[in-house]
Amino acid sequence: MNLFRILTAVIGLSALALFAASIPTFYTQLRDYCSLQPCQSFYVPPPPAGWLAAHHVTPGQYAFSYEVIYAVFGFVYVLAGMLIYYKKPNEWLGLLGTMMLMSLGTTFTPITSALMQYPWLTYPFRIIEGLGFAAFILFFFMFPTGKFVPKWSMIAAFLVIGVRVPGMLAPGTILDIQYWSQILMFVWLFGWASCLIGVQIYRYKREMKPLERQQTKWVVYGLVVSLSGLLGFTIIYIIWQSAFDSDPYLTYLMEVCIHFSMLIIAVTLMMAILKHRLWDIDPLMNRTLVYGILTACVVGVYALSIGYFSKLLNGQHHWFASVVATGIVAVMFAPVKAKLQRWINRLMYGEQDDPQSVLVKLGKKLEEPMPPEEVLRLVVRTIKEALRLPYASLLLTQGNRGIVQIEDGSPQPDCHEYGVVHQGEQVAKLLLAPRGPGETFTASDRSFLETLMHQAATIVNSVKISLDVKLLAEDLQESRERLVLAREEERRRLRSNLHDDLAPRLAALAFTTAAAEELLESDPATSKGILAELRTTIRSTVSEVRSLVHNLRPPALDELGLIGAIRERINDVISPFQRFQQGGHLQGLHIELDAPDRLAELPAAVEVAAYRIATEGIVNVVRHSGATHCHVVVQHNEERAQLTLEITDNGRGLRPAENRGSTGGIGLASMRERAEELGGSFHIESLPQGGTKLMAALPTNE
Repeated sequence: MNLFRILTAVIGLSALALFAASIPTFYTQLRDYCSLQPCQSFYVPPPPAGWLAAHHVTPGQYAFSYEVIYAVFGFVYVLAGMLIYYKKPNEWLGLLGTMMLMSLGTTFTPITSALMQYPWLTYPFRIIEGLGFAAFILFFFMFPTGKFVPKWSMIAAFLVIGVRVPGMLAPGTILDIQYWSQILMFVWLFGWASCLIGVQIYRYKREMKPLERQQTKWVVYGLVVSLSGLLGFTIIYIIWQSAFDSDPYLTYLMEVCIHFSMLIIAVTLMMAILKHRLWDIDPLMNRTLVYGILTACVVGVYALSIGYFSKLLNGQHHWFASVVATGIVAVMFAPVKAKLQRWINRLMYGEQDDPQSVLVKLGKKLEEPMPPEEVLRLVVRTIKEALRLPYASLLLTQGNRGIVQIEDGSPQPDCHEYGVVHQGEQVAKLLLAPRGPGETFTASDRSFLETLMHQAATIVNSVKISLDVKLLAEDLQESRERLVLAREEERRRLRSNLHDDLAPRLAALAFTTAAAEELLESDPATSKGILAELRTTIRSTVSEVRSLVHNLRPPALDELGLIGAIRERINDVISPFQRFQQGGHLQGLHIELDAPDRLAELPAAVEVAAYRIATEGIVNVVRHSGATHCHVVVQHNEERAQLTLEITDNGRGLRPAENRGSTGGIGLASMRERAEELGGSFHIESLPQGGTKLMAALPTNE
């Protein structure tokens, strides 16, 4: 590093010394020779014979005007290089930047070529020029990380240097690319410039941090503007060379434009290296694109108008043609600028400056019939495309089905979250990835997003309602299917009981009765025994019929009502367990029933469901909880037409995924199904202080 720092200082000071020594020599040559005849040290052709005298310009004034351009250009580059060397003496890129700026600043202009009359200074000049170009290529291929990324960029950099630097050391020979063809020179220039910009774009998208991205924006901006100016003005000169050669004013203006455009490299490079907190360059890039394209359009329209009307006037440049061309430019300027500004804004930021058109397009697309999910996808895609974002996602909570996620684009690690709010309630979440990693949304982005989401919230809420209705319909259909299956299963069981058990018994009773009738006169004693056996069978059959009826609807509900039936069931269930637990210790469980003495008349299905849920819950407490106290609450809210049942105990709590069965074959899932079949709700949870709480709510409207 120390050796390279010393080498940089030596090359920079040598270049500055050559440049300073060349200034008076260049002025003398330009005044005495090059203003009157072509010179090898000055590439600008001399003015036509007699032009200086006709325009009252002395050779000294002519020489001084050009020397001012070149001297200002050179010293700006030298000062920029010296400042970077002073601020960044221990960084490779800083030293490369110093060598590049000081070498290019002193060799890009024709001032130092005035010393070529001294052969011993020729090779130092060419070496400095070659080193400056090599430093330029290496700097931009390695900026801002100081590494070649991707790896092939190192090959490209040294290939560009290898093609051009030998020609700088030996100009006019077979090693010089300009020796072969001027067109080949332009192809080479365009090729390495495109490669350089492509490398920076690749790094910008994949490798750089936010500050490095901002630095790259400044450097690439300066490089693109400068090289575009150099290439554009050079092409203009080649196309209209005869016009420039005949008018020295135009030639001088061309030199000013070329060197001014190249000064942008030094300014932007110095800002990117030295300034820690860079200004946002996006507005500057926006204005540069707008006014650059607008200027090209204005100049093109003006030139075409002048040419067209001059042709109409028999090839004469008449004042009428100038007036008409100026009028055309003035009329088209404002609308072209407005449309161009909108196009550039849309290219860089999306459609944030015109939310109304985005909403209109979205509304037209929504006129077409489409599924709810596609509507959400359309909203997400519209927001993503309107802001030119790489990724957008909408998270929508849909009942008990979890979260529905609609995505568009490639998922990004860094996303900003926004709530989609409708009538004060958040109905969804919107995840948006910024245009680049580490970037944030601007104030105009947020304003546009707020406007768009305010309108999109209504659409999202409508889709959410539609999806909830669809989900409810699916649940209802599923419940209907379960009810039908349960009903058919119950019918099958009844049919089996009647056909396989009760029917044969009744048939047997008929045969037994017939036998007793035949033996009544011949063998009364046997007939009497048959009738006694018949009486026992009839009693057993009646008991089974009662059991069958009890399974359809507990008789206690008709005899005692819901509260009385639950109270009786509590006594029946707890009595066997009050003596001992499984370990043989006294249980001492106390069950408290908190309910009104009488309830209003309830639908039969509600009574059965409430009774089944209550008895199963109590059985679970007795058998599995290990509790000492259980509190059963039954309430009927006639205004809300709802019967609520609550069972709380102080036992061990509910184990995960518990779903035990009881004597009636009804587990936790069965209790939930009974409640949901009637349009009610069921919930069971473990309490923080210990124990379990079961809650069921059943609608009582018919």
